[in-house]
Amino acid sequence: MLLEINFTLVIFAASFLVFIYLLNLTLYKPVGNVIESRKELIDGEYSRAKELTHKADEWFKNYKNKIKEARHEAHQIIQESTKQAQKIKEEKILKLLEGLNKEKEESFRKINEEKNIVMQKLEKEIRILTDLITNKILGTGEKTLVSSH
Repeated sequence: MLLEINFTLVIFAASFLVFIYLLNLTLYKPVGNVIESRKELIDGEYSRAKELTHKADEWFKNYKNKIKEARHEAHQIIQESTKQAQKIKEEKILKLLEGLNKEKEESFRKINEEKNIVMQKLEKEIRILTDLITNKILGTGEKTLVSSH
């Protein structure tokens, strides 16, 4: 037989098992515990990061919704202001047109009054001229018309 089993081999095997046991107690278990605690820490931080990411997404959605609502409100305010400005503009234009129409009517009335006055003067002058022409043609007295003039 090539390999003889003697007491040295048994002592060597026992010392190897004791060595493994001591390594396990001094190195593997503490390192395993550190690794396990690190893994738990990482898992906890990862789940916390997921929660924070979820909260951030919700806040971002809320932010976007608020911005959308604010834009909508601003758009409504702008439209309302535009309508009010248009209404004010139309009212001012109507007032201006009313004023202009009144001025136009007053001007037409004054023109008609002046026209009537001028027509009356012209009618008098036409009568005088007609009488003069008639007197010249008929040869009646010019002195009577000139003195009444």
